[in-house]
Amino acid sequence: MRFEHFEQLDSTQDYVKALTVQGDNGPLWVRADKQELGRGRLGRPWVSKSGNLYTSGLYPWNSPLALKPLASFVTALALAETLDRYIEPTDIRLKWPNDVLVQGAKIAGILLEGGDNWLIIGIGLNLEHHPDDLAYPATHLLAHIAEDKLNKAEPFYAGPAPILAELAQNISKKLQALQNEGFAQFREDWLRRANRQGETIQVRLGNEIISGIFEALSENGALQLRLANGSLREIVAGDVLL
Repeated sequence: MRFEHFEQLDSTQDYVKALTVQGDNGPLWVRADKQELGRGRLGRPWVSKSGNLYTSGLYPWNSPLALKPLASFVTALALAETLDRYIEPTDIRLKWPNDVLVQGAKIAGILLEGGDNWLIIGIGLNLEHHPDDLAYPATHLLAHIAEDKLNKAEPFYAGPAPILAELAQNISKKLQALQNEGFAQFREDWLRRANRQGETIQVRLGNEIISGIFEALSENGALQLRLANGSLREIVAGDVLL
């Protein structure tokens, strides 16, 4: 596993994607202290000031392409497990399809890109601050760490680098298992951490917003929504509203 660190990049995602053109399929993680053109799902801008973790990982991919989108669920699980050692695990929930929440507020987002034989996993994790002008609640890690832990002689929190080292190890193990053994082993783990399962939620599908009870997750990662008429609708792409 290789690691590269930059004080500033336009986008870690774009930097790593350029490496694939040169035939580099990783494994590699690139981290930047700041990004000028950070982005999330659907091309949305991701505010990228110093202090948080902005990183993209590149991995070779030698398994069926149908498994590739499911890497977002595996990554979310790895993120949650990495955060478990810093804050109360029951406060950490996963929002379909690729967000990590703490006490109902977004702390991290995941962006996947892939080619025939490679996969890029982009991650933005709020560590020391979060934007205040978003349309949804957001938070950051330091807001949830007890002050007595932060004031210990031996640092409990030491910034983005050690968190990335642990996160990369967690993702690598889970990604290998996903490619070798499939998604079934992760589905129940993800559902145990799922935000608002069994509750009525709203999902934005383009210009339409639909409501239903979040019932389960299908074997291919689709959100299963029980509608008011009793039918079960599977949603493969959309935004669950907070």
